[in-house]
Amino acid sequence: MKRIAIVVHEEKPHAADAARVLVAACHRRDVEAVTMNGDILPSEVEAVIGVGGDGTVLRAGRLALSAGIPVAGINVGRVGYLAEFAVDEIEAFAEALAHGRLRVFPVMTVSVEGSGFTATGINDVVIEKVVSERIIEISVAINGRRFAEYRTDGMIIATPIGSTAYSLSAGGPVVDPEVEALVLTPIAPHSLLSRSIVVSPDAEITVTLEIDRPARVNVDGRETATVDPGESVVVSRGSQAARFMTLDTHPFPQAVRHQFGLAHA
Repeated sequence: MKRIAIVVHEEKPHAADAARVLVAACHRRDVEAVTMNGDILPSEVEAVIGVGGDGTVLRAGRLALSAGIPVAGINVGRVGYLAEFAVDEIEAFAEALAHGRLRVFPVMTVSVEGSGFTATGINDVVIEKVVSERIIEISVAINGRRFAEYRTDGMIIATPIGSTAYSLSAGGPVVDPEVEALVLTPIAPHSLLSRSIVVSPDAEITVTLEIDRPARVNVDGRETATVDPGESVVVSRGSQAARFMTLDTHPFPQAVRHQFGLAHA
């Protein structure tokens, strides 16, 4: 690669330091690295690198997805699920980047469509309550067939790579990002059905709001739309896969070990 864009976590001083190290490492290998100040990609970049944490990589991933180019992450803290590379691996990363030695693998995305809106996420789609003290009632259909009703704070529909984010904190399973599936996880359900459901990556999931109060639709943590009572949203596999770059130095099982503190157990 000859030209990359870098997205830096603006509130982490160590991220800015790591970005400068990355720019210098790329420069020594004749790779131009452009540090971004907004959300408009520079022209002719071949990849986007997030420097910070998983949230920064997610932002970089959205930009890369829109441009059809790959993404990778430098983590200034612990090794993350999305931000695979540590600061002390920047030189090795830049070397692999310059010589085309990084493996690029596809990661499925998730799409949501409702009345007047569509959106695509890398991590998840969340349908959740707007009023904090009042739950919502939703019905869920899978491939056009009635599945279940929930009285709940919300429903998370996550990709495998998103299974380690909000879905995990709500009690969902950890899924290898190279697996293809959709994970449905209710948030604090007032229901006998409280477990996550893992369905085919090609499933079409229809969520209908059944009670007289609105719900909010968030995609990758960003508010996207409001759903009114009686309205439905349809969630399915995104039409385009995200593309992540890796050296396989921190395979997914090892990343899980680090995140859960199992490495010293």
